[in-house]
Amino acid sequence: MVVKKTKEDLEDVSLLKFALVSQLKRTYESSDADVLLFAGADGRIYASYIPDSIGPKIFELTNLISHNLLHVSQQLAMGLKQSVIEYDFGTVIFSSVGRGALLISLFAGKADLSDDMHKIQVAREVIQHIFEQRPMTADQLSNYSEEVASELRILAKIVFNEMYTQSSEYKKNMEILADIKEKITGVMGRGEVEPTLAMAFNEIASSPKWMTEDLWPLLVEMIIRDQIRPLHGDYVADVCEAEWIPDIKHKLESFV
Repeated sequence: MVVKKTKEDLEDVSLLKFALVSQLKRTYESSDADVLLFAGADGRIYASYIPDSIGPKIFELTNLISHNLLHVSQQLAMGLKQSVIEYDFGTVIFSSVGRGALLISLFAGKADLSDDMHKIQVAREVIQHIFEQRPMTADQLSNYSEEVASELRILAKIVFNEMYTQSSEYKKNMEILADIKEKITGVMGRGEVEPTLAMAFNEIASSPKWMTEDLWPLLVEMIIRDQIRPLHGDYVADVCEAEWIPDIKHKLESFV
């Protein structure tokens, strides 16, 4: 049986991912970690924070992760809470986050991990709370140390601000969405707009208010490739591709 995701489901997933990435970013800013990943034991990356200034050594560490992940996951499943693996060019810390999930912290070069280990432990508890979607009530927070509870409160405020106060970003996304709807209407008819968009948003696991400048062109490309081209042929699809994608990119760049 295929379970269809609803609009509310997608918004929940997008919000959860935003919260996870926000916490990874905060851990990056407060520690010496060069890259932070939140992954499943099967290797799927749920969230990550990778700075633009990433160095070549990190790629070597990332490749080594894939070779060690299965072994470390098996150990964590047997009760191991943390695994620190040191290489000549860096260190990787695997931290268990509940069942079947890992916080992976990558350090390029030699680093004094004494302070970082504590910060990673705090991040691990925060991420587990978020990932298991526990409530942010006073009773729940009382189960944690003051440091973890404080971090959860800060993160809740960040998520609230993103949801309700970033009006310019929301306005931009709603204008782009309206433009795409008109484009689809012109080719497929108004009755096909919502089903077409629902399928595309489902594929990229996002929703309109959580879209980024990188995701909008990807969404349009997907609609043209998967829905317009099979139904309306190559000529119509090629015209849409030549006109829509540059237009969407231009609107994203010029939005004030």
